[in-house]
Amino acid sequence: MNELVMRRLLVICLCLCGVLASWAIKPDRQYIRYPYHNGLIYEPLEVVTTDGYRIETWFYPAQMLSDSVQSSDEPLPFKTIDAEPRPTLIICNGDAANMSYYQMMLAACYAANGYNVVTFDWRGFGASDPFEMDTDYLCYTEMLLDYDAVIDAVARLPYVDDDKIFLLGWSTGAYLSMIAAQRNEVCGCILRGCITSFEDAIPVIKHDKGNDDLNLVVPADFPLEAQPLPAAPHFKCDVLLVVGENDTRTPPWMSQKIYDALPEAIYKELWIVPGARHSAQEAPEFMALPEFLARTISFMEASARRESL
Repeated sequence: MNELVMRRLLVICLCLCGVLASWAIKPDRQYIRYPYHNGLIYEPLEVVTTDGYRIETWFYPAQMLSDSVQSSDEPLPFKTIDAEPRPTLIICNGDAANMSYYQMMLAACYAANGYNVVTFDWRGFGASDPFEMDTDYLCYTEMLLDYDAVIDAVARLPYVDDDKIFLLGWSTGAYLSMIAAQRNEVCGCILRGCITSFEDAIPVIKHDKGNDDLNLVVPADFPLEAQPLPAAPHFKCDVLLVVGENDTRTPPWMSQKIYDALPEAIYKELWIVPGARHSAQEAPEFMALPEFLARTISFMEASARRESL
């Protein structure tokens, strides 16, 4: 991607990211922009979960971006660069805001590097179907159904190489991505700021928040055996773990424990980002955006080569 384009996108990201730090579920139903406002080609996908919820999903084909990042007041005509199925990255949200924030900017960066990109909103977020949520909950088990439905819909698209689907998530989205990777056929996942388990994470979050009485609820039906650390020894797809050196919500030791527990047979990487923290302007994908893009793309390329062997 042209460095000027990247810098302009980053400036937009930094203006928006202050709202993205959260401790538990914090849905945002209002989109602040649509892809065409940033000159991006996209199309909405029809995604419905097995329990009947419509999940708002945007598909960005790989595309060239102009140096000026032209804005439009209406959707641009959908087109793909060529007829070849391409590797595709699904970016999921964390526990706050919606996909009109920095997911869109990351989508632009990866699409400009030849990847199809998909973003979506959990039920109850953005324009996805309404779903009543208690903001004391760390997540909802139903989010996994949302993720499953998106992966299934994406894998069916003719311009997607279904052997080279990758997942990217941060914070809540990181552990949900690792669980989704266990439930679906994907090539690899990029986990930024991932917890080991709720048992480890809840005391850490309370300490970080400075409130031992903070009420953080885990759904009674959540598949605890599929949490990152318990699942790691049997994990079958490739993994890149990314964490800020100074992350106090999902400290580096959590990513290190997951990395150490993962099988040697898979392709795995751990990147501890110097000076970075958990969220907003201090998150790894902002503090070190060029290196974040370079490392994640390099990981996907290496994983895809292994898949092709």
